[in-house]
Amino acid sequence: MVKMDQFYLAISLFRRKNFEKCISVCNELLQANPQQKGPWELKMRAMTQRVYVDDIEAEDGVPESDDMDMNRLATAPRPGTTLRPETMAKNPQQLLINSRPRTLSGRPISGMSRPGTMSQRPGTSMKSRTALRTGGSRIDSARNIRLGSATMFALGDPGGALFQTSRLNPADFINKPLAKPLFQFLYYHDGDVRKALDLCKTIVDRRQGEVSWWWHTQIGRCYIALGNPRSAEKYLRDSLKKFSHVDTALLLARVYVKIDQPLAAIDILEDSLKKFPAEISLMTHQARILELMGNLQTSVRMHRQIATREPINSEALACIAVHHFYGNQPEMALLYYRRILSMGAHSCELFCNLGLCCLYGGQLDLVFPCFQRAIRLATTPEQRADTWYNLSFVALTSGDLNLARRCLRLCLSSDGSHGAALNNLAVISTQLGQFTKAKSYLTAAKAVLSNGEEVEQNIKLISKYA
Repeated sequence: MVKMDQFYLAISLFRRKNFEKCISVCNELLQANPQQKGPWELKMRAMTQRVYVDDIEAEDGVPESDDMDMNRLATAPRPGTTLRPETMAKNPQQLLINSRPRTLSGRPISGMSRPGTMSQRPGTSMKSRTALRTGGSRIDSARNIRLGSATMFALGDPGGALFQTSRLNPADFINKPLAKPLFQFLYYHDGDVRKALDLCKTIVDRRQGEVSWWWHTQIGRCYIALGNPRSAEKYLRDSLKKFSHVDTALLLARVYVKIDQPLAAIDILEDSLKKFPAEISLMTHQARILELMGNLQTSVRMHRQIATREPINSEALACIAVHHFYGNQPEMALLYYRRILSMGAHSCELFCNLGLCCLYGGQLDLVFPCFQRAIRLATTPEQRADTWYNLSFVALTSGDLNLARRCLRLCLSSDGSHGAALNNLAVISTQLGQFTKAKSYLTAAKAVLSNGEEVEQNIKLISKYA
């Protein structure tokens, strides 16, 4: 029986995404001969793919404050052209159009939990987390730096660090095909964004007109990771001029969201959709921005187009369901949630939403079974708190104040800073004539929900009795 060559075995393991065994085989080859470049490069690629995270959606949502930017001319943007919650809250027309509840950061409730939308909101939990989050924290690798060697290769230590990042000279990789995997290793595996940026800028400066669009995109990616979106804008636009790519357009749209120019982000996405009309990621990102701007009707229309092109898109289905629920159409919302359930998504939030739709749709025999499944699937304190809080509405609907109070107390046992539960306990205590206890609940709710209008109004009313 002929034994397979070890290097080809490592390549086969890499293609089958068995990165751990691939790295192990490369270590054996490097142990025999540390100067082999093939196993060294393959090991670097395998280590990168093992921890790779798609960071296109790493950050999403309300732009960061930029108090030191001296190039701004207008401090009060026109309504409908900003994502800042304090500006949107001052627009009475926006509040009139948007009856959907908002999170503590000011964004309208969406049907999916996405990066930047994880803040808990006061009110009914209508979140359907049916997809894995992307863009989480990168896995930090253990870097074992050997100070006695200046070589790149892992001489005598194939299982240790591939090279010393501090001694890496980017000029040595200008015309080498190893430059791209080296950048990915620095950015995704080591998390050394500045060294990766130095490599990109050195290649762009030395090659000048011959450089590929890919390097401009990576410079923009690095500037975004370093919190400098205005510098990233120039390189991403240069990249789009050289070659139109979906990832570049998404990164540039993300830049405009971070600097609070959502209309410019939508223009970039619309131009890209003309070139890639069937690209779901562009349509999804545009729908998210429209949702952040408060243009919920257009956002839902975009989600419907996504669901037509991709019927198993759980985010589009969940957002449409949320829109129907808050539009007093729980029966329609129930259809979309049941469709998500038939796709194999079983989560606490999904069953909680199904229970609420059954409650408001009149299918009372299915309410408690849905909430029982939700309680069994709840694994985090936030999930348990939201489930018990929503279950208290079922008790209030049936007129059982004692059951509602017990559900709210169980909610607070899971999350003691649940402001909506504290407020509702105060209301129930007032109905039972316990005004002193109600005032203490409202004081605690005020500490959590400093901008809660309901809490403020209840405090004014309770001051007449206690």
